Amino acid sequence: MTEAGALEMPEWDRMLESLSPVGDQLLERWGRTAPSADDRRDLLRLALSAVANGYLSHVALDPRRPTWTPCWNISMNMGGPCPDYTYRTTDVDPAGTYRISGMRGTTGFVEISQQSYELLGHEGDTSVTPVQNSLDDLTLDADGRFSVILSPARPDGYEGDWWELRPTTVRLLLRQCAVDWIGEVDARLAIERLDDAPPTTAAELDRRIANLGRWAEGMVRFDIDLARWYRENHGVNVLTRSKKIESIGGMPNQIYYDGAYEIGDDEALVVETALPRDCLYWSILVADDRFSTIDWANHQSSLNEAQARLDSDGKLRAVISKQDPGVQNWLDKADEPWGIIQLRWKLPSDAPDPVVTRCKVADVRDHLPADTPAYSAEEREEALSRRRVGYQMRLHW
Repeated sequence: MTEAGALEMPEWDRMLESLSPVGDQLLERWGRTAPSADDRRDLLRLALSAVANGYLSHVALDPRRPTWTPCWNISMNMGGPCPDYTYRTTDVDPAGTYRISGMRGTTGFVEISQQSYELLGHEGDTSVTPVQNSLDDLTLDADGRFSVILSPARPDGYEGDWWELRPTTVRLLLRQCAVDWIGEVDARLAIERLDDAPPTTAAELDRRIANLGRWAEGMVRFDIDLARWYRENHGVNVLTRSKKIESIGGMPNQIYYDGAYEIGDDEALVVETALPRDCLYWSILVADDRFSTIDWANHQSSLNEAQARLDSDGKLRAVISKQDPGVQNWLDKADEPWGIIQLRWKLPSDAPDPVVTRCKVADVRDHLPADTPAYSAEEREEALSRRRVGYQMRLHW
């Protein structure tokens, strides 16, 4: 007992000690010149969201009693989340036997990555390409129900759906994609361990609690560094094909184009690209200089096939700017001085290279087809309302 009569909690003290320097560490890493009070507060909120995510995705998870927990969303906006995806995660024991069951839903795809490291804290080797498993490879009953066993070897006498659990896998990352956020129905999934295992040790729980600060700092630092890597290696106001993200948690069956944007408030970038002949899914998004996607419920910071207008020649032309250019395919960068552009093709037959053109917002129409229709303020507000509602309709937990 302390003098005040309260119980001593050394584990709590160690956790607070690990969290104490995180804000200053990230502010220094961010390197923004003369950050304002709003800048500092915004970075603090990002650090706090990483702490919350660290609890849900690190401290609270137990491979003996797995459960899907939220990973990336607007409240935990790290790693350039794709607005069309919902993300959940859980820990697994590579020696364990698990059953994943549920309802398929109607979204475009639902995939589960087997990953070999503690995602978000980036502890351990991140060079192992994740293994992808798709619900669409499973047997569905008439109501869309499924059940699959995940284990190192197929159980004796078991003839149902089975996925091999790789010996390096310690975490599963669930992604499901919808282009119509309101109309499509998300999958419902549960995971349970079928074999017995000893309880998680007190030492392991203490390690995770004490690691919370390192987790939060590590995730945000990783994203800050990644944004700068894209800027330095891919270039500014360009989109360059990248394989880097595939080795750090990206989808191995997806082609990514990444680059940085940096334009004045009266300027715009016009992104022009053909679409693949065949492609399961595509999208384009804009993020800030910490690789946090611009708030996609309240800003049109991403476009997919259901949200964008294709021109009569079949090409996509999108405009990145702070000012609304009065066309449907606006990508709103908000007030960010610079950030990241990311384009993805999912299972494409080919991968057309995009072209990026810088111009004044007033001159945007000089770089668009003459028949590009105007988009009114009323239409924009209606589109933003659909985004706000659609984001909340998605199943995040």
